[in-house]
Amino acid sequence: MTFRSANKTPWKNRSAVVSGASSGLGCHLARQLAIEQANVILIGRQQDRLDRLRSECIELGAPSAVSLSLDVSDKTSRWSELKSILESQGCDLLINAIGKSDRGELSQLTDDDLRSLVEVNVIATHRMTTFCWDALKQSKGVVANIASLAGIVPGPSMGGYSLAKHALVGMHRQWRIESKTQGIHFLLVCPGPIEREDSQDRYSDLASSRGLDPNTAKPGGGVSLKRLDPKELSVSILRSAANRDLELIRPAKARLLAALLALWPSLADKVLIKKLNR
Repeated sequence: MTFRSANKTPWKNRSAVVSGASSGLGCHLARQLAIEQANVILIGRQQDRLDRLRSECIELGAPSAVSLSLDVSDKTSRWSELKSILESQGCDLLINAIGKSDRGELSQLTDDDLRSLVEVNVIATHRMTTFCWDALKQSKGVVANIASLAGIVPGPSMGGYSLAKHALVGMHRQWRIESKTQGIHFLLVCPGPIEREDSQDRYSDLASSRGLDPNTAKPGGGVSLKRLDPKELSVSILRSAANRDLELIRPAKARLLAALLALWPSLADKVLIKKLNR
Protein backbone atom coordinates (compact mmCIF):
# COMPACT_ATOMS: atom_id res chain seq x y z
CA MET A 1 0.00 0.00 0.00
CA THR A 2 1.57 3.27 -1.14
CA PHE A 3 -0.18 6.62 -0.90
CA ARG A 4 2.34 8.96 -2.56
CA SER A 5 -0.03 10.82 -4.88
CA ALA A 6 -1.92 14.06 -5.41
CA ASN A 7 -4.97 12.48 -3.78
CA LYS A 8 -6.21 14.88 -1.08
CA THR A 9 -8.07 12.12 0.75
CA PRO A 10 -5.67 9.14 0.68
CA TRP A 11 -7.39 7.60 3.70
CA LYS A 12 -10.84 7.53 2.09
CA ASN A 13 -12.52 4.17 2.78
CA ARG A 14 -9.39 2.95 4.56
CA SER A 15 -9.58 1.51 8.06
CA ALA A 16 -7.87 3.52 10.80
CA VAL A 17 -7.48 2.58 14.45
CA VAL A 18 -6.88 5.46 16.85
CA SER A 19 -5.83 4.52 20.37
CA GLY A 20 -6.06 7.34 22.89
CA ALA A 21 -8.97 8.79 20.91
CA SER A 22 -11.08 10.00 23.83
CA SER A 23 -9.07 13.21 24.38
CA GLY A 24 -6.25 15.44 23.18
CA LEU A 25 -4.51 14.95 19.85
CA GLY A 26 -6.02 11.49 19.37
CA CYS A 27 -9.49 13.05 19.32
CA HIS A 28 -8.44 15.63 16.72
CA LEU A 29 -6.84 12.94 14.56
CA ALA A 30 -10.04 10.90 14.65
CA ARG A 31 -12.05 13.91 13.48
CA GLN A 32 -9.61 14.61 10.64
CA LEU A 33 -9.76 10.98 9.54
CA ALA A 34 -13.56 11.28 9.45
CA ILE A 35 -13.28 14.43 7.31
CA GLU A 36 -11.07 12.41 4.95
CA GLN A 37 -13.80 9.73 4.91
CA ALA A 38 -11.85 6.96 6.61
CA ASN A 39 -13.51 4.17 8.56
CA VAL A 40 -12.49 4.88 12.14
CA ILE A 41 -12.08 2.57 15.11
CA LEU A 42 -11.89 4.65 18.28
CA ILE A 43 -10.06 3.24 21.29
CA GLY A 44 -9.91 4.89 24.70
CA ARG A 45 -10.91 4.47 28.33
CA GLN A 46 -13.97 6.75 28.54
CA GLN A 47 -16.91 5.22 26.71
CA ASP A 48 -19.12 8.31 26.96
CA ARG A 49 -16.52 10.50 25.26
CA LEU A 50 -15.87 7.85 22.63
CA ASP A 51 -19.57 7.57 21.86
CA ARG A 52 -19.86 11.32 21.38
CA LEU A 53 -16.79 11.27 19.15
CA ARG A 54 -18.23 8.38 17.17
CA SER A 55 -21.35 10.42 16.40
CA GLU A 56 -19.17 13.39 15.43
CA CYS A 57 -17.13 11.24 13.06
CA ILE A 58 -20.24 9.99 11.27
CA GLU A 59 -21.48 13.56 10.89
CA LEU A 60 -18.07 14.65 9.55
CA GLY A 61 -18.10 12.03 6.81
CA ALA A 62 -16.74 8.73 8.14
CA PRO A 63 -18.45 5.82 6.31
CA SER A 64 -18.33 3.89 9.58
CA ALA A 65 -17.19 4.51 13.13
CA VAL A 66 -16.79 2.10 16.02
CA SER A 67 -16.09 3.11 19.61
CA LEU A 68 -14.57 0.67 22.08
CA SER A 69 -13.70 1.44 25.68
CA LEU A 70 -10.46 -0.44 26.26
CA ASP A 71 -7.67 0.16 28.75
CA VAL A 72 -4.65 -0.60 26.57
CA SER A 73 -2.44 -0.91 29.65
CA ASP A 74 -4.65 -3.73 31.01
CA LYS A 75 -4.10 -7.25 29.65
CA THR A 76 -7.56 -8.32 30.85
CA SER A 77 -9.37 -5.57 28.94
CA ARG A 78 -11.76 -6.05 26.00
CA TRP A 79 -9.16 -7.33 23.54
CA SER A 80 -11.41 -10.03 22.10
CA GLU A 81 -13.86 -7.38 20.92
CA LEU A 82 -11.07 -5.46 19.19
CA LYS A 83 -9.89 -8.70 17.57
CA SER A 84 -13.33 -9.21 16.05
CA ILE A 85 -13.37 -5.63 14.73
CA LEU A 86 -9.94 -6.04 13.15
CA GLU A 87 -10.93 -9.34 11.54
CA SER A 88 -13.97 -7.63 10.07
CA GLN A 89 -12.50 -4.25 9.01
CA GLY A 90 -8.75 -4.75 8.88
CA CYS A 91 -6.25 -2.00 9.71
CA ASP A 92 -4.57 0.29 7.19
CA LEU A 93 -3.44 2.84 9.76
CA LEU A 94 -2.76 2.53 13.47
CA ILE A 95 -2.29 5.76 15.40
CA ASN A 96 -0.88 5.29 18.88
CA ALA A 97 -1.83 8.51 20.63
CA ILE A 98 -1.81 6.96 24.10
CA GLY A 99 0.19 9.00 26.55
CA LYS A 100 0.61 10.29 30.06
CA SER A 101 2.56 13.41 30.92
CA ASP A 102 4.09 14.45 34.26
CA ARG A 103 5.95 17.19 36.05
CA GLY A 104 8.85 16.46 38.37
CA GLU A 105 12.60 16.16 38.65
CA LEU A 106 13.94 12.62 38.31
CA SER A 107 15.24 12.76 41.88
CA GLN A 108 11.67 13.27 43.12
CA LEU A 109 10.10 10.33 41.31
CA THR A 110 9.46 6.95 42.85
CA ASP A 111 9.78 3.57 41.16
CA ASP A 112 5.99 3.49 40.88
CA ASP A 113 5.94 6.91 39.20
CA LEU A 114 8.38 5.71 36.56
CA ARG A 115 6.63 2.36 36.07
CA SER A 116 3.33 4.14 35.47
CA LEU A 117 4.83 6.50 32.88
CA VAL A 118 6.60 3.70 31.03
CA GLU A 119 3.50 1.50 31.17
CA VAL A 120 1.27 4.12 29.52
CA ASN A 121 3.75 5.72 27.11
CA VAL A 122 5.73 2.67 26.02
CA ILE A 123 4.31 -0.71 26.95
CA ALA A 124 0.73 0.20 26.01
CA THR A 125 1.96 1.32 22.58
CA HIS A 126 3.88 -1.93 22.17
CA ARG A 127 0.83 -3.94 23.20
CA MET A 128 -1.48 -2.10 20.81
CA THR A 129 0.92 -2.46 17.88
CA THR A 130 1.58 -6.17 18.38
CA PHE A 131 -2.17 -6.79 18.69
CA CYS A 132 -2.79 -5.07 15.33
CA TRP A 133 0.31 -6.59 13.72
CA ASP A 134 -1.32 -9.26 11.57
CA ALA A 135 -3.92 -6.82 10.21
CA LEU A 136 -1.21 -4.26 9.47
CA LYS A 137 0.96 -6.87 7.75
CA GLN A 138 -1.94 -7.94 5.57
CA SER A 139 -2.63 -4.34 4.45
CA LYS A 140 1.04 -3.29 4.44
CA GLY A 141 -0.19 -0.50 6.64
CA VAL A 142 1.23 2.37 8.63
CA VAL A 143 1.86 2.81 12.35
CA ALA A 144 2.05 6.41 13.54
CA ASN A 145 3.48 6.66 17.03
CA ILE A 146 2.82 9.98 18.75
CA ALA A 147 5.84 10.78 20.91
CA SER A 148 6.95 14.30 21.89
CA LEU A 149 9.81 16.75 21.59
CA ALA A 150 10.57 15.51 25.11
CA GLY A 151 11.46 12.20 23.45
CA ILE A 152 14.39 13.72 21.57
CA VAL A 153 15.47 16.58 23.86
CA PRO A 154 15.11 16.92 27.66
CA GLY A 155 12.65 19.43 29.09
CA PRO A 156 12.32 21.40 32.35
CA SER A 157 11.00 19.31 35.26
CA MET A 158 9.74 16.65 32.86
CA GLY A 159 12.22 13.98 33.84
CA GLY A 160 9.90 10.98 34.00
CA TYR A 161 7.95 11.99 30.92
CA SER A 162 11.12 12.66 28.95
CA LEU A 163 12.53 9.30 30.05
CA ALA A 164 9.38 7.48 28.90
CA LYS A 165 9.15 9.31 25.57
CA HIS A 166 12.86 8.70 24.87
CA ALA A 167 12.11 5.01 25.44
CA LEU A 168 9.17 5.24 23.04
CA VAL A 169 11.35 6.86 20.38
CA GLY A 170 13.98 4.13 20.83
CA MET A 171 11.36 1.39 20.56
CA HIS A 172 9.84 3.03 17.50
CA ARG A 173 13.15 3.31 15.65
CA GLN A 174 14.00 -0.29 16.45
CA TRP A 175 10.60 -1.36 15.14
CA ARG A 176 11.09 0.72 12.01
CA ILE A 177 14.18 -1.34 11.15
CA GLU A 178 12.64 -4.68 12.08
CA SER A 179 9.43 -4.07 10.11
CA LYS A 180 11.08 -3.45 6.74
CA THR A 181 10.65 -7.04 5.61
CA GLN A 182 7.03 -7.09 6.85
CA GLY A 183 5.87 -4.21 4.67
CA ILE A 184 4.66 -2.22 7.68
CA HIS A 185 5.72 1.43 7.75
CA PHE A 186 6.46 3.35 10.96
CA LEU A 187 6.04 7.12 11.28
CA LEU A 188 7.44 8.88 14.35
CA VAL A 189 5.69 12.10 15.40
CA CYS A 190 7.43 14.40 17.87
CA PRO A 191 5.33 17.53 18.45
CA GLY A 192 6.06 20.39 20.80
CA PRO A 193 3.40 21.84 23.15
CA ILE A 194 -0.08 21.51 21.64
CA GLU A 195 -2.84 24.05 22.25
CA ARG A 196 -5.73 22.78 24.38
CA GLU A 197 -8.35 24.38 26.61
CA ASP A 198 -6.83 23.20 29.88
CA SER A 199 -3.20 23.59 28.81
CA GLN A 200 -2.38 26.37 31.27
CA ASP A 201 -3.38 24.64 34.50
CA ARG A 202 -3.41 20.86 33.87
CA TYR A 203 -0.35 20.33 36.06
CA SER A 204 -0.59 23.24 38.48
CA ASP A 205 -1.48 21.10 41.50
CA LEU A 206 1.20 18.52 40.71
CA ALA A 207 3.89 21.16 40.21
CA SER A 208 2.88 22.84 43.47
CA SER A 209 2.88 19.57 45.42
CA ARG A 210 6.44 18.87 44.25
CA GLY A 211 7.69 22.38 44.96
CA LEU A 212 8.44 23.15 41.32
CA ASP A 213 8.65 26.50 39.57
CA PRO A 214 5.00 27.35 38.66
CA ASN A 215 6.10 27.87 35.04
CA THR A 216 6.78 24.15 34.71
CA ALA A 217 3.03 23.51 34.93
CA LYS A 218 2.62 25.19 31.55
CA PRO A 219 2.73 23.31 28.21
CA GLY A 220 6.15 21.86 27.49
CA GLY A 221 7.25 22.68 31.01
CA GLY A 222 7.03 26.38 30.21
CA VAL A 223 9.46 26.43 27.28
CA SER A 224 9.10 29.41 24.96
CA LEU A 225 7.61 27.60 21.97
CA LYS A 226 4.51 28.58 20.05
CA ARG A 227 1.60 26.26 20.80
CA LEU A 228 0.77 23.95 17.90
CA ASP A 229 -2.72 24.01 16.42
CA PRO A 230 -4.02 20.43 16.87
CA LYS A 231 -6.15 20.60 13.71
CA GLU A 232 -3.24 21.69 11.52
CA LEU A 233 -0.99 19.13 13.20
CA SER A 234 -3.52 16.36 12.55
CA VAL A 235 -3.59 17.21 8.84
CA SER A 236 0.22 17.11 8.74
CA ILE A 237 0.37 13.76 10.55
CA LEU A 238 -2.11 12.08 8.22
CA ARG A 239 -0.31 13.50 5.18
CA SER A 240 3.03 12.22 6.48
CA ALA A 241 1.50 8.82 7.19
CA ALA A 242 0.07 8.64 3.66
CA ASN A 243 3.43 9.66 2.19
CA ARG A 244 5.14 7.07 4.39
CA ASP A 245 7.54 9.64 5.79
CA LEU A 246 9.89 8.46 8.51
CA GLU A 247 9.60 11.28 11.04
CA LEU A 248 7.57 14.43 11.64
CA ILE A 249 9.04 16.87 14.15
CA ARG A 250 7.30 20.15 15.01
CA PRO A 251 8.70 22.72 15.22
CA ALA A 252 11.19 21.48 12.63
CA LYS A 253 14.05 23.46 14.19
CA ALA A 254 14.02 21.10 17.17
CA ARG A 255 15.62 18.50 14.91
CA LEU A 256 18.78 20.63 14.86
CA LEU A 257 19.00 20.60 18.65
CA ALA A 258 18.46 16.84 18.71
CA ALA A 259 21.31 16.43 16.21
CA LEU A 260 23.51 18.72 18.28
CA LEU A 261 22.90 16.56 21.36
CA ALA A 262 24.39 13.62 19.48
CA LEU A 263 27.25 15.48 17.79
CA TRP A 264 28.29 18.02 20.41
CA PRO A 265 26.56 17.29 23.74
CA SER A 266 28.39 19.93 25.80
CA LEU A 267 27.28 22.70 23.44
CA ALA A 268 23.77 21.29 23.25
CA ASP A 269 23.54 21.34 27.05
CA LYS A 270 24.55 25.01 27.09
CA VAL A 271 21.89 25.84 24.50
CA LEU A 272 19.26 23.90 26.42
CA ILE A 273 20.11 25.48 29.76
CA LYS A 274 19.98 28.95 28.20
CA LYS A 275 16.71 28.13 26.49
CA LEU A 276 15.17 26.74 29.64
CA ASN A 277 16.43 29.50 31.92
CA ARG A 278 13.22 31.33 32.65
